[in-house]
Amino acid sequence: MRVHRTLGILIGLAVLVASCRSAAAAPTPPTIHYGEDVSAGCGMVIDDPRFAVGALPDRGAPLLFDDIGDFLDYRQAHALQLTAVFVHDYQTKEWIRADAAWFVQSPAVQSPDGSGLAAFASQAAAQQFQARQGGTLFSWAELQGAHHRWTGAMAHG
Repeated sequence: MRVHRTLGILIGLAVLVASCRSAAAAPTPPTIHYGEDVSAGCGMVIDDPRFAVGALPDRGAPLLFDDIGDFLDYRQAHALQLTAVFVHDYQTKEWIRADAAWFVQSPAVQSPDGSGLAAFASQAAAQQFQARQGGTLFSWAELQGAHHRWTGAMAHG
């Protein structure tokens, strides 16, 4: 009886420790000081949270960008191993994980570096924006693939 109770306590503690580790390991968005911090890609001051990107490399300080397109250009030019990438929802300005976001590229989006990219927390919100403003809808994976094709075509153009 005593062995079962001790074993139960040990299993409970192991589960508790494991859950604390996974919660502690969850990446969080970096802090951006708007009007002060500069984009790692283009060197412009980051002014507008709607377009800001925070990339967390496996090692080193977070990388900050003023435009989603600027981040994509930088990532393509550098061999980055990233833990997470965060973007802001275009409408709420709340941080969201890029891999869970939906993106619209539209001439109606006046982003700092001219990429025309806006991020949305849900596919429905992105589709509503696209219906009103036009443009192309992308998941994160689709956007990265499309960016690679665009820049590859320009380089070989």
